[in-house]
Amino acid sequence: MPSLKRKNIRVAIVEDHATYREIVCDVIRSAKGFELTGAYETVKEAIANIVATDIVLMDIGLPDRSGIDGVRDLKKRANPPRVIMLTNFTDDDKIMQAIFAGADGYLLKQTSSQKILEAIQEAMHGGTSMTPFVARRVLEAFKSRAEEADDSDIQISVREQEVLGLLVQGFNYKKIAEKIFISPETVRNHIRNIYEKLHVHSRSEAVAKAIKQGLLK
Repeated sequence: MPSLKRKNIRVAIVEDHATYREIVCDVIRSAKGFELTGAYETVKEAIANIVATDIVLMDIGLPDRSGIDGVRDLKKRANPPRVIMLTNFTDDDKIMQAIFAGADGYLLKQTSSQKILEAIQEAMHGGTSMTPFVARRVLEAFKSRAEEADDSDIQISVREQEVLGLLVQGFNYKKIAEKIFISPETVRNHIRNIYEKLHVHSRSEAVAKAIKQGLLK
């Protein structure tokens, strides 16, 4: 029986800096298992042309609109791609806006080519890759919101808080299971319960709501 050919990860980039855009395009083109589906300079151009794409690498500071607006637009689609921010912005406001908009990762442009490829693969498996600096800022935001938040009507268990915290850090189901010594199926059950309690339908929505309501202690 012939072996099934593994489908390439289809990637598009939205970046107005021509030199950097071409560098990333070359990385995608030359990497085994990846396929470049398009490269765009503006949000308008990207929204009009991105189809049949798994992952979008999105800058924030674009000429027409913010890349954060681009995330919101893409996430409104029936089958939205995963979106990883690839930007120079390191301020908390931009990071949180991107997460609240539904971003599936947040990398800084100094991230190495190999790390970008790994982040794309992680996103395809349900992970949320972040540059270490960004991950620290997100976790600090959780702590700050938790200290300021009033008691919430949302009651999540200690184990669910643990799973949610690992989701925030970008771990996929398998890695969460390994870290807390439970099965991936149990992780799925916990996440299903978390989604129901938070009234959300995706990882990014869960992360955004947990930050807003200070659910992690």
